This record gives sequence, structure tokens and C-alpha cells, in this order.
Amino acid sequence: MPRADHVARAYAVPLSEFTATRNRLVGELRRGGRAEEARALARLRKPSAALWAVNRLATTEAKSLAALFDAVARVRKTQLRDPRAAADALRAQRTALDTLVARGRLLLNQARLTASQQALRRLSDTLMGAAVDQDHAKALRRGELTEELPAPGFEAFSGARVSGRPSLRLVRSAAVATPALRGDDDASAAREVEARRRSVEAERLTHEAAERARELSALERDRAEARARLSDVERRLQAARHAARRAATAAERARRPSGRA
Repeated sequence: MPRADHVARAYAVPLSEFTATRNRLVGELRRGGRAEEARALARLRKPSAALWAVNRLATTEAKSLAALFDAVARVRKTQLRDPRAAADALRAQRTALDTLVARGRLLLNQARLTASQQALRRLSDTLMGAAVDQDHAKALRRGELTEELPAPGFEAFSGARVSGRPSLRLVRSAAVATPALRGDDDASAAREVEARRRSVEAERLTHEAAERARELSALERDRAEARARLSDVERRLQAARHAARRAATAAERARRPSGRA
């Protein structure tokens, strides 16, 4: 693996300049006699647009990133013990995540990169994946995260230890299926938190549906405009054909010998 500070320097530039910057840094290391570090950095791949934007957010939106990490930690701590606190933490998590995704969209647009729903989903998933993993969180805070991450499953918030990449499945962990604290209050708290999670997911899906509807409307307008332009082009083409035929006829007549009296 390349040194973290080298990764951060390569990721700090616009994505279009990544390769040139990485190669320049590799050259500097080689000239400095640091061949092993140069080889490691040379293997660093160009990040995806989503991963590049996530690392840039660590610099441009450090406070929002810290707020997200703090909110996720509070959700994990309170989810099965204090439903009111968990609900507050979930709202803070959503606010921080929405802010970061919006800023990520702006970064992508400013860099003339595609801020598609898929790219933004990958950006959001990577942010949440880093939030539940200490090592990834540490790397992201420094702008040195070298891979996209999947969104954590529900078990990542249940208090169970998550090792490696968190599961993509939104399932209950063993700690949730067999909670240490028994009784109706615990079951009620778990149901309320699950209901909150479903509400947040429903809100996200509603927002996505609205985005899709806006995209569809824009495409339909584009199609209508394209049809209008095509119709105009066809009219001009037809007129040009008529003019060409008339010109050809006139030229043919001009070439004929005139009759003599």
C-alpha cells in the first residue's frame, strides 16, 4: 500500500489531474531514492468519481463529516436502549448525510463529472460504510480512503461488532435476535427504531422517485424539442430537394440547342 500522505496528495487534485499528479509524485520518490514507495504509489488506481468526491468532502465538509460519524455512533449506542435518543440520532444522521450528498453532487458538477443517482448512491453508501468502521473512518477523515464501501446493514447498528466489510443485507444480528435485555419495553424500543429506519428509507425512496420523475419530464421535453427540430430539418430538406430539382431542370434546358427559324 502507498503511504497515506501520498494518497491524500494524489486525491486532493481534480480527478482529471489525478494520473499526472500521481506520476509526478512517483517521479519525485524515485529521484529521492525511495523506490519501494514509488512502486507502491504507482499501483494506486485512479479513483471513481464517487470515491474522489467522498475524499474531497473530508476537506471541504469536515464538520458535516464529523457530524455524520457522531450521529452514527449515537444511533449504534442508543438504538436498543433509548428509542427517543435513537430517533434524534437518526434525524441527525439523515441531516448530515443529506448535506454531504448534496455537497458531493456540487463537487461532481463543478468538476464536470456525472452526478447520476447511481454515483450519488455509491457516494452515500461509502460515507455510511466508513462511518461504521473505525479504520475506514480514520482514512476518510484524512482524505485517504482508497476504495468504495457498501452501505452497512441493520446489524451494523445493533451493537454487534462488524469486522471487514459490513453486510449489504438489512438483517438483524444475533445481538438483536436474542437481546441481552428482555421484556416488552426492549421489544417496543426495537420496533420503534426499526419503524424509524423504515420511515427514513421510505423518505429516501420517495425523494428518488421524485428525482426520476423530474428526469423523465426533462427527457420528454428534450424529445419534444428534438422532434420539433427534426420536423424543421425535414421541411428544409424537402425544400432543398425541390430547389435542386428545379435547378437541374433549368440547367438541362440551358444545355439544349436552341431551335433556328
